[in-house]
Amino acid sequence: MKKMKLTALLLALCMLLSGCGGTPAGDASSVPSKSGGASTPPSAEGTEKLSGSIEIGVMLAEGTSGYDFITGVGDQLIMENPDLQITYTFVNTKARPFIEQRWRAGNPPDTDYYDFNAQVPSTYEFAEHLLDLTPYLDADPEWRDSFQESVSAVTTMDGKTYGVVTDTHVLGLYYNKAYFDQFGIDPPKTWDDLLAACETLKANGIDPIAITGTYTPYMGTWLDYLMTREVGYTTAYNAIRDGNMSEIPGLLRAAEKVKTLVDNGYLLKGFEGTDFTAAQMQFFQGKAGMICMGTWLSSEMADSIPADFQLGFCAFPSVSTGEGDQTEILSHSNIMSINKDSKNLDAVLAFVKLFTSAEVQTRRAQETGLISAVKGVPAPAGTFGLDETIANAGPMRVRHFSMEFESDRNTAYYNEVAKLFMGEYTPEQFIAGVDQAMQAFK
Repeated sequence: MKKMKLTALLLALCMLLSGCGGTPAGDASSVPSKSGGASTPPSAEGTEKLSGSIEIGVMLAEGTSGYDFITGVGDQLIMENPDLQITYTFVNTKARPFIEQRWRAGNPPDTDYYDFNAQVPSTYEFAEHLLDLTPYLDADPEWRDSFQESVSAVTTMDGKTYGVVTDTHVLGLYYNKAYFDQFGIDPPKTWDDLLAACETLKANGIDPIAITGTYTPYMGTWLDYLMTREVGYTTAYNAIRDGNMSEIPGLLRAAEKVKTLVDNGYLLKGFEGTDFTAAQMQFFQGKAGMICMGTWLSSEMADSIPADFQLGFCAFPSVSTGEGDQTEILSHSNIMSINKDSKNLDAVLAFVKLFTSAEVQTRRAQETGLISAVKGVPAPAGTFGLDETIANAGPMRVRHFSMEFESDRNTAYYNEVAKLFMGEYTPEQFIAGVDQAMQAFK
């Protein structure tokens, strides 16, 4: 059975009906079986068939290919377990506040997204409602060890694992491989390499870097990465939020590197008034040689990429003055968590395990263009260097220093970032401006 609860009215009604979704009643402390399921193992690995009903939270709207893929996985499970029913509930965008109310009311779906991220403190309040997957993963080492080690940073807190990453987007440097081949440019591994690449592109009449001036976090990706390289993600994260950036010399070095890009004319001409879609179009039309963006770029712009465009991807360059881990990667991961009070943990775990299996994840990557967090699943075809970058990724850190979950702080910080890129601030003024802006949140 497939249903989509899209309207606020239906969501509100669900909060009032005791029989809706994952009503509390199950025993979250049941001991996993050797198969890795709950006390009654899933049918895929045991002898008993699954029955009853489960409510699966989905981020994609009905009618999209991504939604159809997810429900197809559910259909596969139902074929093996004819007495099982699965309901799909939209949990994204406008539906999000109502879903969070359902969690607080003790009547959430059996699975959900956005409830927890170990690097986002504002999500910690939901951890008490989520199933700790640690014993289930430990009971099934093959499942536990199937995920890339780098994603554990966003799923695990205080020794407990509160979800599995179903797909992830890493932020890195896309480049026009045809230009790089033509002009003898290697994918930049260091900041000096990148500056040299910029000089070569500029000398050949090509704007080195495509960038938007109207969506401030995308400008900020360059600075966020530079600060992470200079001092490490955690140090930069704390300094920004505490309003004491001026006490960390490496953060000034990062701002100075941004100023070099601005002063040397390496940014897209007219970027100040160019929105992000137009900037991405400029890149794919050959007007710019590089763009720093997440791996959603190729799927987001699929209809606009010329058939003969050669797309390359590499990690953000290291910096010789850097004190941080030069392999850290900024990312955005989608985490599927499980309601610990689900009445049907066996079925929920069976769905999650099937959805995160290498077979299903491989098909998903091929059909939807999403990057899997499961080892051995190839990255979507068509981007040179993407597989290598993912395989060599260091710890994954939440993009935008997780401030996108706090709109006021996010706006205050990235407004200051924009002033640096627009040439309104010196690096010193930028540091002072952020410190002053963040002090207001104490």
